[in-house]
Amino acid sequence: MTLQAMRSLLEFTRPYPWAIPVLVMLGLAASLAEGLGIGLIVPLLDNMLRHSAETEASGPLAELLRRVATVVGGEHTLLVLSLLIVGLVALKTLILALDIFVSTSVIARAMRDLRVALARQLLTVGYEYFSRVPQGKLVNLLDSQTFRASEALRALTTMIGSLCTVAVFGVLLLMLSWQLTAVVGLLVLPISLAVRSLASRAHAWGEHMMSSYSSLAERILELLVSMRTIRIFNREEAETQRFRDAAQDVKRAYQRTETLNELLPALVEFLYVPVFLAVLGIAWHLQMGIPTVLVFMLLLYRLQSPLKRVNTSRVILASYAAGIRELQALLDRSDKPYLVSGTRRIERLREGVEFDRVTFGYSGANVAAVKDVCLSLKAGTVNAIVGDSGAGKSTLIHLLCRLHDPQAGVVRADGIDLRELDLASWRARIAFAGQDAELLSGTVRFNIAYGVDEASDEAVEDAARVAHAHEFIAGLPGGYDAEVGPRGTHLSGGQRQRIALARAILCHPDILILDEATNAVDGVTEMAIQGAIERLSGDTTMLLVAHRLNTLNRAQHVIVLKAGEVVQEGPPEQLLAVPGALQELYAAHHALEGR
Repeated sequence: MTLQAMRSLLEFTRPYPWAIPVLVMLGLAASLAEGLGIGLIVPLLDNMLRHSAETEASGPLAELLRRVATVVGGEHTLLVLSLLIVGLVALKTLILALDIFVSTSVIARAMRDLRVALARQLLTVGYEYFSRVPQGKLVNLLDSQTFRASEALRALTTMIGSLCTVAVFGVLLLMLSWQLTAVVGLLVLPISLAVRSLASRAHAWGEHMMSSYSSLAERILELLVSMRTIRIFNREEAETQRFRDAAQDVKRAYQRTETLNELLPALVEFLYVPVFLAVLGIAWHLQMGIPTVLVFMLLLYRLQSPLKRVNTSRVILASYAAGIRELQALLDRSDKPYLVSGTRRIERLREGVEFDRVTFGYSGANVAAVKDVCLSLKAGTVNAIVGDSGAGKSTLIHLLCRLHDPQAGVVRADGIDLRELDLASWRARIAFAGQDAELLSGTVRFNIAYGVDEASDEAVEDAARVAHAHEFIAGLPGGYDAEVGPRGTHLSGGQRQRIALARAILCHPDILILDEATNAVDGVTEMAIQGAIERLSGDTTMLLVAHRLNTLNRAQHVIVLKAGEVVQEGPPEQLLAVPGALQELYAAHHALEGR
């Protein structure tokens, strides 16, 4: 799985094809500078020990470096060699600084691109996808797992640099003594196998850590969204316990994974102690010169750090592999629904909208949400859709806004299949307001102008006046620049609805959808909003999703839904005059009000 994680991480860096080659070259250059700097200790010691037969260095690298000393020789050989060593170490430090700058820059850019790609994916994938995927999982992927992906990419760049050091130092060790290098290779092999076993364990723990973080994110999301319900039903202690259980699971997963990551370097360092002792024993047996043994041991000691980093990076990549895989799965377009935009445009809705034998069902549901629906919404008319909860009202709205495409039948605008229309231009013809219209974090002005780029302050205030919202907005601290809070939590329910209505009005839509837009407001304000609706209805096609049946007194045409089917439609006064579904709904409504 480490290799798969590496391939996935390299996919994240694809927009920067120069990055990996540059990091490899910098890693090789830094390692070569350090290795040669250490290697120059050989002629330095030779000169200091006066070329004693017992102490003279041997091997091809020693011979090569001795020639270097001869070239720069003279009475200042020791000084020149010392300056060369210092210069090479300084060069290595400069190259490492450049390597850190490049790797950090690439990681920051790749993670920015990853987060933007995830956001774009969520904003373009079919709306139905969100009904299948737990929101906690998505929050976890966008937050925790993108951060862990950056840590994994850091581990990958560290591994690249460390492998370069291992390669360069390995060659230098071979040039010093192939016998000692062979001994090191044989002794390091079982250590590498042990680390591989630990990486497999880390991958399994990483799978659990991924699921535990998703569960905790789900708890956090529910805690924030359902705070009012939790308190009203006196479930604080119960929810605290559920949160504690999720946090405990994360704690166990984190503790196991991070303990392994932190303990591994110390463990590997301990395992290398026999390697050093074996090298000293073989060198003594082969009667190698002191400079060769000292430089070999110094290179071997310096090699220990990159080897530890390689092993640690392997474990980190294995433990983060599950999260990286989930990120790749979310970005994968092959297994997700998408709406394909058409190319035709409607500048103004002139005839109306028609549902022609439309059927649609949600994934995993046994029954279609709407089935064989036929209805027409004539341009400029006020229409109402009524029905019990679950009758299919919201589904028809989603189909009209083309959040979904019908599984059978066609939705047409001015006789054109919605699938042939440019998606953005069609949705620009529609505005929505009501009890489920979300507000976004930001100011009141930002929320009202949300659907219109560069809306003037005058236009924003005019829309607020029509929605009967200007008075309460003017009384807020900061007025139109007051912050509404996350999801509009700084405002009352009625205030949020009026701002949502002002936002819809500002768009000057051809179709205005009002989902119980007058709910949770006082009677005077309701009359004012109803008056605004009446003024707009001549030029705008109105669609009222009515739960409270007193809304019907403004409608010219009523559609009654039951179990996803149209069971009645026509003028409200005509439908109420005969026995049927609307009359039954009215009777049930008045019975509830009389209690």
